[in-house]
Amino acid sequence: MQKYHLDRKFSLVLSNVLVMALAGCNNPTPAETDSDTSTGTTTDGTETDPSATNATPATEPTDSSPTTTDPATDTETTAPTTAGPTTEPSTDTDTTDTDTTDTDTTGEPVSEVVRVWATANPPLLEQDRIVALSPALDAATATLTVMGDVVSIESVAVTQQGHAIITYDAPNSTGGVIIKTDLADNPADGPLGLGDRVIRGPATGLVTPKGVEVGPMGTFLVADTGAPSIKVFEFDAEGDVAPTFEITDLGGSEAVWDVHYVANDDVLYAAGTNGEVQVYEDFSNAMGQTGPDRTIVPVEAGTKVSVNLHGITVVGDNLFLSDVGDPMETTDGQLFRIADPANADGDVEVAQRIEGGDLGNPVDLEVTSGGQATLWVVEKANDKLLRYRPSLLGEDFELVDSIDVSKPESVALATNNRLILAANPAGLDLDAVLEVEVPLIGAPAVSATIDRLGSITSIQSIALAGADGLVGFDGTPASDGAGVFSAPAIVDAADGTAIDAIGTRIWGPGTGLVAPKGMTLNAAGDRLFVADLGDSSIKVFDPVTFGDAPPLFVIAELGGGAVWDIDYDDANDRLFAAGVDGTVRVFDAALADEGASGPARTFTPANDNDEVIGVNLHGIQYDPASKTLFLTDVGDVMSDSDGAIYLIADADAAEGNVAVTALIAGDQTHLGNPVDLAFDGKHLYVAEKAQSRVLRYSDILGLTGAQNVAEDAFIEVTNAESVRLEFSKP
Repeated sequence: MQKYHLDRKFSLVLSNVLVMALAGCNNPTPAETDSDTSTGTTTDGTETDPSATNATPATEPTDSSPTTTDPATDTETTAPTTAGPTTEPSTDTDTTDTDTTDTDTTGEPVSEVVRVWATANPPLLEQDRIVALSPALDAATATLTVMGDVVSIESVAVTQQGHAIITYDAPNSTGGVIIKTDLADNPADGPLGLGDRVIRGPATGLVTPKGVEVGPMGTFLVADTGAPSIKVFEFDAEGDVAPTFEITDLGGSEAVWDVHYVANDDVLYAAGTNGEVQVYEDFSNAMGQTGPDRTIVPVEAGTKVSVNLHGITVVGDNLFLSDVGDPMETTDGQLFRIADPANADGDVEVAQRIEGGDLGNPVDLEVTSGGQATLWVVEKANDKLLRYRPSLLGEDFELVDSIDVSKPESVALATNNRLILAANPAGLDLDAVLEVEVPLIGAPAVSATIDRLGSITSIQSIALAGADGLVGFDGTPASDGAGVFSAPAIVDAADGTAIDAIGTRIWGPGTGLVAPKGMTLNAAGDRLFVADLGDSSIKVFDPVTFGDAPPLFVIAELGGGAVWDIDYDDANDRLFAAGVDGTVRVFDAALADEGASGPARTFTPANDNDEVIGVNLHGIQYDPASKTLFLTDVGDVMSDSDGAIYLIADADAAEGNVAVTALIAGDQTHLGNPVDLAFDGKHLYVAEKAQSRVLRYSDILGLTGAQNVAEDAFIEVTNAESVRLEFSKP
């Protein structure tokens, strides 16, 4: 063996608490490093909520579609900006080699690489992508989006017990309702997920749910503009359930946007998008089945002034309405107050009409009664929460002040001088439920942000099984945690296809998945190995048994801390695992023994002086043909320049400190957080997250010694998280 000195040392001393805080951080911005990777000093691998530290971006998310840049001229680029060739003039871009080996699954020679698949993992789900790249890394052949279970938040109502009822839009022109108990009484920053339970599915009939209201006898009402109808559900309902009953006779209104129920009078008021209020008397008994009993039309001097009613509430002897007018206009909003609504019918003169100022799209309102009545209005077009109060001796409301809120959609009253808002900026990643504190003196202020809606917060690794894909994802613990979703025929998906991430998946409390990272399949495709960083285990599933399915077995004895990635050698029933503490664990008879005996041996990358250089291993792949193990090391997760690649010969028998045959590291490499890799028998592909690239090192087995060299080709993929190879059929 050629002698050389590999001088790669790190000083990294972190407390366990800080270590796991870093491990939980996810998806760095291009200017940051990979804070989703686990640090090398982790000893327990615990990651209780890998998505909980995802900060809501302050600006619109960047496009995560891949672009290409010449590595010789751009050494610091971390965000996709330009397009062009990805290879240097001397780069070997030949991808038709017939000696390629799909060692990630079979270890047997197959035909050449057809495409390179990568997952892009920017902050949160909306900008996450699955991309297919040419083997030369000079083009993206397909960029696929990921379709979760929530598209956008809509409205919120709060029960007297402090429970929140939240309507949302879902993919494919459907909707749902999230129930979150005690949200109003115990608000705190954090993820909403799917709350404590969710109502969704074809039986619900929900198309475009908007306003939601607490109804009589343990029910709640949803105004569905897409149906159009008013649907009534039991508060305790869950899953794919039909409404208790439905109101489809909306009088002259094509749809209603919001409703308000007056319990003392047993009357339901509905705000029609045609500017009319439909009134249903004796609601608990008649249930609106004979249509509205009265219709109120706001007029001024005998002329109708309402256009497109949205918000509605009744307090005392006054009916309050908001009108967005033309939703494309930002100055034509109105507010109406109508006296004695219990007896109002037909054309009714408004007691007060408020126009101008910041009123453009006042989508909802609420009124607090008591010592000093306050009218709260959420103004979406102009990003405001407006506060109105009547003058000391009068009844007309006047603007007092406002606070900035990005695209508020709904407002509900909570106890202790608090408001609960639904905010709906462009894109799911910024949607949230907000708590607003209202002090006795001074301006209101947002005191809690509950965001990250849905059961999927980000995608992780991808595994390929023929034409099909399996993709790991993070989720919130409150909504059954993480999982793996199936992507059938993903290799045939056209550019721009949205992959359904919730239709078929391994997901639920029974799976035990907390924070799945690397995944690999055996050759038969009937065993899926998943490295679960969250509870320091390796879980093995039947990849075609979906739902809340428990693993076939769990390897809990890892011989150390958590592992980030795994690779399986079918011929020898041997599993290699990359530990975030810098050690490799080897499980002989992995399927036969089901990991019960723990690792048969462990080894640590070292230099020729027997000094340990492994810090925080992530990507791992074993090549049976050469008996070479490929490893990536992210080093200090807060650094974007200390990553490394190791090659270890005779890895099938390695044990203890093992001198690497080659080390790629240094300031010319663009290795910061290399989180994954894939080997085709000749070339090595690396997902480099901190630098937002997929890299290719050509003829990797020809490298020996310490190599501070740039990659031979690369393409930009925002926060690249994993990489896998698609081979042609033999």
